[in-house]
Amino acid sequence: MLGAQAGIMLALALLLVNMIYVGGFLFLGEWLFGSIGWGLAHGVLFALALIVVVAMLMLGASRGPVIASLVVAVLVAVVLAVVLALNVVHNTATYFAQQLAAPLDSPEAVGALAGAVIVGLVLLLVLWRVGGAGAGIAGLVAGGVMGALLGFLLASPWTTPPAAGFAITVGLVMWPVVLLLLAGPALDPAERFGRLKPSTTIETANETKAWLENEWRSRQKKLVKR
Repeated sequence: MLGAQAGIMLALALLLVNMIYVGGFLFLGEWLFGSIGWGLAHGVLFALALIVVVAMLMLGASRGPVIASLVVAVLVAVVLAVVLALNVVHNTATYFAQQLAAPLDSPEAVGALAGAVIVGLVLLLVLWRVGGAGAGIAGLVAGGVMGALLGFLLASPWTTPPAAGFAITVGLVMWPVVLLLLAGPALDPAERFGRLKPSTTIETANETKAWLENEWRSRQKKLVKR
């Protein structure tokens, strides 16, 4: 009876925590940013970021890279929120669009072109250095597509709530990514989990097993002789 009551209490507590987490993010998304979609995105990305952080700590990452990656993500989110809320990219793209003819006579088109060129070239150089010419070409194509979409979004007019929601989304994505870049190359899972292996206990168990097998064989020989 007591076990069942304790199980019911635990289930209700887990349900309460789940409702607070999910409902809290949805409420904040609607209240602060004007859409529960932002709350859903932030809740999912925050949980994924925490999963990556805990996994990296399990693999032996120190707290320094975790804190540094969080600081970088927060700074990027704050700067991006201010830039978008002030429509710096939109105003700049509008100025250049006024100097150009169709189809580049809109800020979104200018932003898409600039984003495709910048992100495409960055991924071209990075992946070429890492994986050679083939990887570089693939990075150029993928970066061009992603950069065009990103440039289109950034060059569009923004109001403060969605600008803040988008900036937080970018920051939550950057946190685990930066952590992987900072701490990933230094991790050695084999060494980390090798230290946790109970070698002494295993050796003792093997010795005990060998002794029991020897004792059993000797007893069998004595029984056969009889």
